[in-house]
Amino acid sequence: MLVNYENIIKYYFKSNFPRLYNWREHSKRKKYEKKLNVAVVRYNEFFQSHGHYPIFSTVEIETLNRCNSTCSFCPVNKNVDTRKYKVMDQELFISILQQLKAMSYPGSIGLYSNNEPFLDGRIVNLAQIAKEHLPNNHLYLYTNGTLLTMEKFKSIMNYLDKMYIDNYNDDLRLIAPVRIVHDYCQNNKLYRDKVRIRLRRLNDVLSTRGGQAPNRKQEQIESLTCSCLLPFRQMVIRPDGKVSLCCNDALGKMTLGDLTTESINDVWHGEKYLTIRKKIAKGRHDIELCRGCDSLL
Repeated sequence: MLVNYENIIKYYFKSNFPRLYNWREHSKRKKYEKKLNVAVVRYNEFFQSHGHYPIFSTVEIETLNRCNSTCSFCPVNKNVDTRKYKVMDQELFISILQQLKAMSYPGSIGLYSNNEPFLDGRIVNLAQIAKEHLPNNHLYLYTNGTLLTMEKFKSIMNYLDKMYIDNYNDDLRLIAPVRIVHDYCQNNKLYRDKVRIRLRRLNDVLSTRGGQAPNRKQEQIESLTCSCLLPFRQMVIRPDGKVSLCCNDALGKMTLGDLTTESINDVWHGEKYLTIRKKIAKGRHDIELCRGCDSLL
């Protein structure tokens, strides 16, 4: 399905049947915790058998650390972002790709993180470079769609395996640039399975993002105390080559490595990551950023 209508259903039940909505959210959390506990045991069994953890299954490469949106739930929306402006050097970008290739990295590559990737005027060229280096890997990105044109869309889709568009509109309607892309995809079968549009509200209350979501004072949601899979399966690289704790570390408060001086392998299997995994396996209470996080990723 080209458009994901799940949020329309969510908002309807949240407004009209809050008890049912809360029951479902509680059930989702319990199911998540059960699956998570099993997965963490398997990761630790792998470590005991091999002396190291398996390589991450997804890497997010943030080539520019800015967003043009005003989402009230995001700690790096353009009205509150406190990060120092950074753009990734192309040499560093290529070095990351070359290392992934040398590792025979089997996972996915996201050309985004806590940013709007189309603010980087090089993004189409960077996607081309990534696909040329790693033609068999799943290459994707998330965008809010506000900067999309048909020219940009057609150009970058020569290299992306998937584009996810988070269409932010409080009336849950497609914004103009996304509507144009939507209509084009509807009439071109090639793109129907390569593009997903999710209807979302600018003013929504979501996860705490490590306790950093600006609008979480408006609604209290019980924080999770269980473990988390992100330190076992995800690497997030900031534009300056620093490696963040996870995608919820939007402001880069925790740095687990520096790819301008260290290799991807050395960072992933290094002491900082090992310490984080040891702590997170017991729960989120021993890591300050994780302590207030209720993300179900």
